[in-house]
Amino acid sequence: MCGITGIYFPNTSPDLALLQQMNRALIHRGPDGEGYFNEGPVRLAMRRLAVIDLQTGDQPIYSEDRSVAVVYNGEIYNYRELRAELECLGHRFVTQSDTEVLVHGYEAWGDDLPLRLNGMFAFALWDSRRKRLLLARDHLGIKPLYYAPLPNGGLAFASELKALLPVDGWSREIDPLALDWFLATRYIPSPRTIYLGVRKLPPAHRLIVGAGETLRIERYWDVAFIPNQEGNEQEWSERLRHSLTAAVRRQMIADVPLGAFLSGGIDSSIVVGLMAGASAEPLRTFTVTFPSWGDLDESRFARLVARRFGTVHAEIAVEADVEQEWGALANYMDEPFADPAALPTWLMARQTRSHVTVVLTGEGADELFQGYGWYRWPAPLLPSYFAEPLRRLIQRWWQGRRGRHRLIALLAPSFGALYVDGVLSSVSQAEQRASWYQPDWWAHLRAAAPRVDIEHLLRETSSRHRSSAMQELDVKIWLEGDPLTKVDRMTMLASLEARVPFLDRELVELASNIPTRYHQGKLSKWLLRRAFADLLPQEVSERSKHAFDVPVGAWLRGPLRSCLEESLSESSQLWRILRPEPFVKMTEQHLSGQRDFSRELWVLLNLAFWWERRA
Repeated sequence: MCGITGIYFPNTSPDLALLQQMNRALIHRGPDGEGYFNEGPVRLAMRRLAVIDLQTGDQPIYSEDRSVAVVYNGEIYNYRELRAELECLGHRFVTQSDTEVLVHGYEAWGDDLPLRLNGMFAFALWDSRRKRLLLARDHLGIKPLYYAPLPNGGLAFASELKALLPVDGWSREIDPLALDWFLATRYIPSPRTIYLGVRKLPPAHRLIVGAGETLRIERYWDVAFIPNQEGNEQEWSERLRHSLTAAVRRQMIADVPLGAFLSGGIDSSIVVGLMAGASAEPLRTFTVTFPSWGDLDESRFARLVARRFGTVHAEIAVEADVEQEWGALANYMDEPFADPAALPTWLMARQTRSHVTVVLTGEGADELFQGYGWYRWPAPLLPSYFAEPLRRLIQRWWQGRRGRHRLIALLAPSFGALYVDGVLSSVSQAEQRASWYQPDWWAHLRAAAPRVDIEHLLRETSSRHRSSAMQELDVKIWLEGDPLTKVDRMTMLASLEARVPFLDRELVELASNIPTRYHQGKLSKWLLRRAFADLLPQEVSERSKHAFDVPVGAWLRGPLRSCLEESLSESSQLWRILRPEPFVKMTEQHLSGQRDFSRELWVLLNLAFWWERRA
């Protein structure tokens, strides 16, 4: 687990001092060491968090003749199988590291290398014979990779956007579509970033640039959620159990202390149960409680699971200074990001890091097994000529009230509108944002609402079963943009590696074929519950989904009130784009308790904080 960065200049040699400055920005991702590669037009660097092969796993790692070099962030869980296959082909290994399979794998399979991998990864590989650079990002986007095209065919890249800030030659102008994405959803999914000059390499894509080659980006893998109607519930249950068990075992490979986050929900509880069954030593589990945060305490259920599997369980009570901790965290983020669960995730990761270096988590289960409430929403019931004016009325008058998004979705004229307005636009719909923007900025955006980036996905999924289509869209948009971004940034800030066995490539491919009828039983994630009913305490396996509701509304009325009011200052640069009046009104109604505008105001607060500190 590392942070990587690099520069490619086709006609000159990049400055090593610049590369070192970029690499220092990633020290939190790899406090155990650093490595550099300098050859001709390319400079590569990495920061290492040592997890596998502590003695000989330093990077960069080279092929036998040193014609191929790689720096890499992540874990390849099938590296032992790949190593055996490559050794049969005549390749000689000099380390026990999973990284080394990348250089030999490239020699054997070329640009198809990423397709052979099962893991979480972002890597940069230089082929000195062909004078070309290959970048690749894992199948689901668990590990991040940013890149900035530079003048004259150059390229800079890094695991985090902050490492690109020392590099000149890319535009720091705000991307208006990315900003609108953020105001609609609270995050910015790939390929966009808040800056026009930097992009995220999308999941399951590779980037190639080099001598005589124009920069090109290609998809190397895809998944479509198309149910296979063959097989009964018992058969699918057995296949699921076998696949997830194998995934957990693969992801337990480590040469450092390893544990698990245990929330008390079924996802992390299943992971803990499978880990305990595969471990010769008692497993370490961690539950963080927030005594002053009310509903976030699920420690009772976590204790039931810990006792069931005899784990060495730690409950870490955190009494946080919300204003101080949130300010430090918001200052760390490179672009606006407003998932309020980032703060408790960071506090949990920081405490856990003092005990272990690697944790397994339950992320991804809701998307693969239909755990969210919107998968059960009924289809729109009213004819469009009646539904549309009613929908607009609700959008106007139901602001700040619970259930608004579901009501709007029920009146959607199409599947695309249902997903975009009811699910994706979790903060605000386009009609609402029209009143937020300054007139000239809104005119600029009017023909390019956030859905412009996903029209092809909406078309591809429109003929499918509605809940299956939602699954695929969630996996390809929401999952990478929000939950995986949150987990990666918050754990790596604490120099803690988080692994997500539910997003094992083979398990994802299996889950994409599960018939929808087996997901939707008495409780959400019905097939997953059935597959592991005998593993968990009954009180946990039959527990309904409990949303991780961070008390943002109370924070804005309490410890963050002064920060909120400051964000509305007349001198704020935000008002060049946004109109202050709607937010002043929302703030007054929220602080008085008349309405709950916590989502909208949390987005505004995080945007304002980032805006004042942006590069």
